Amino acid sequence: MTTKASTGIKNGEATATMKNEVKKKLTQSAIGLQVQELSIGRIIPDPMQPRKTFNEEALKQLSESIEEHGVLQPITVRKSGKDYVIVMGERRYRASKLAKKKTIPSIVRAFDNNDVLEVQIIENLQRQDVEPTEEAEAIAYLSDKYAPSEISKRLGRTENFVRQRLKLAGLIEGFKAFVRNGEMTISLGTAVALYEPEEQQMMLETMGEEFNAL
Repeated sequence: MTTKASTGIKNGEATATMKNEVKKKLTQSAIGLQVQELSIGRIIPDPMQPRKTFNEEALKQLSESIEEHGVLQPITVRKSGKDYVIVMGERRYRASKLAKKKTIPSIVRAFDNNDVLEVQIIENLQRQDVEPTEEAEAIAYLSDKYAPSEISKRLGRTENFVRQRLKLAGLIEGFKAFVRNGEMTISLGTAVALYEPEEQQMMLETMGEEFNAL
């Protein structure tokens, strides 16, 4: 026997669900976004994407989740001829390919070329697993347009963190490789970056393979 109370609860749940669906549709309509299932074969990674490193084990784990649950957050792409170039979501795209998915939920948006790179950089920097020198180079790019205080607000990081990464960006490639490989700490890399590139090169040549012993 169905009571008035249980009927009221069910009606309330149905109303809440309906309101959420209406809100979702109105929001998408208001900002001009629509999720589409695009063929993965028509999607291309952006060759200018600032993110260069992807953890293979983490990709495998994500692909297993996508196999079971699908892609829960659409990727963002822009039209390029007959194809689509990824703006945000290359990791989800790679994991979907591993999971042998034929399509992927996508939002198609128009971007100016400069906006694309900025959006990609900010999205990448908001991740928790960004490689420090890659992070430093990305923040250095943003510093041409924004002050450290503005960058820190956009990324949700402290201004001291932003300033440290800006210093780290001054390392020459040889020392950046040491940081990437875990052979040099970020604090030591920041200290070395205070020297001019020519001085860093002399230090690097003097240390040679003896660096690991320091």
